[in-house]
Amino acid sequence: MGHITRHLLLTTLLASVHLTNAHLSIWNKAMFGLDPTQKNTDNASQPLVGRNFDGWWFHGNIDNPPVPGTFEPVALPAAGGSIDLEISSNKGQTSLGFGLQPNPRVAPEPWTNGNSWGNMHAPKRTDVAGSALAIAYKSNPKEVKPEDFVVFSVVYDSPARQLQAFPVPAGLQACPNNVCICSWFWIHESIGGGDEMYMTPFYCTVTGAKAGSGKPLGKPIASRRCDGDGWNDEIKAQKGKCVVGAKSPMYWKNLEKMNMFEPGHWAPTYSKKYGFADGAQLDIFEDGRIAGTTPASPQPPSPPAAGTTPPPVAPVPEGCPKANTVTVTATVTVRERRARREFS
Repeated sequence: MGHITRHLLLTTLLASVHLTNAHLSIWNKAMFGLDPTQKNTDNASQPLVGRNFDGWWFHGNIDNPPVPGTFEPVALPAAGGSIDLEISSNKGQTSLGFGLQPNPRVAPEPWTNGNSWGNMHAPKRTDVAGSALAIAYKSNPKEVKPEDFVVFSVVYDSPARQLQAFPVPAGLQACPNNVCICSWFWIHESIGGGDEMYMTPFYCTVTGAKAGSGKPLGKPIASRRCDGDGWNDEIKAQKGKCVVGAKSPMYWKNLEKMNMFEPGHWAPTYSKKYGFADGAQLDIFEDGRIAGTTPASPQPPSPPAAGTTPPPVAPVPEGCPKANTVTVTATVTVRERRARREFS
């Protein structure tokens, strides 16, 4: 088959990919809700809004884990570095479908909000809001709670590329049973469309961590707006009083277990506006607190030690293969008179 013929065939296949109401997700074999029998599927990229807990948690796919024996947990280097994740509206536009576009590490130029692989919900280049990765030190997905996740990586300029590198902080401890639960999170700016959130969970592991090495994660709390802007004077007065230390993902616009309560058209984002650094989150080993205050507890809880016997219910899928190493490229809105905001 000639080069021109192959190019035309790929173009035809990609043109057939379903893009109506397209949104975005990360895609890999370790994710929940992959639907391995279908190349043309966009279930994982559907927005989460107005759902009950079972509907939004794990994107409604906690009972749809990856197929045992078909995947490796995504490897996070204990020494620090970065991992690559594919982002698109449809699995067909990834290496699990019909392949990535040429130059997948390059953002569209000139900028187009909706392109051949996804809808960034960003009318202008400067509207890209940031996306994040979080980790929970539990190997059994049925035991993970919203407050277990700690955000460890943020990329301000994401989603903007089909293949995105996410920096990983050095010092992560080994996962229990060598498997943790990670997730990708994204909330776009309200100007980009409806107020909604995105969550795509996947199995991950920390490679290169020796027993007893690394640091336990701090106890997370939810971030708060701290850039001096906001929907009322109380929020504007929080300028400079960001949450520092471990932060929870931002759960917003669904019906249960939310930790962010911004009104419509004031989307919280993984950005400097909410106290997130760009890149690896180096303060995750400290308890979350408002800048200038004392942590609520002096010692953060330690994650389960490597080699701990897994819980009997919903264990890590049987036959879960050992992860490969990766190449290293090297509250809760809190008001002054409230101690912290609980999940509700």
